[in-house]
Amino acid sequence: MGLQDHEKRELAEIEQRLVQDDPRLATRLASGKATMFTLSGQAQFILGVLTTYVTGLLTIIAGVTFASPFLITLGAAVTASFPVAVASRAWRHRQSRAAAGSQRLDGRDELAE
Repeated sequence: MGLQDHEKRELAEIEQRLVQDDPRLATRLASGKATMFTLSGQAQFILGVLTTYVTGLLTIIAGVTFASPFLITLGAAVTASFPVAVASRAWRHRQSRAAAGSQRLDGRDELAE
């Protein structure tokens, strides 16, 4: 069941008003990326790490409940990946900042000479 001609005209008018009123929203809707809630990269990382941590703890609890050394070991490994992930990200961030700082300092030294 298709739209009638007057309905198509009304929709076209609404679209034109939207483009005039809020071009950014119209662009986002046209691009197909019209999500109302998006997470930053840091928030996605934190959510992923916390999910991994909770999954590891639940696996340990299941291992204890079922007296399964395999599940306990698996849960401990998954849970241990939580602080390792945080530490490695912090270390990489520190290294990239140090590299960026040394490049800036090298550039300043060349200008000073």
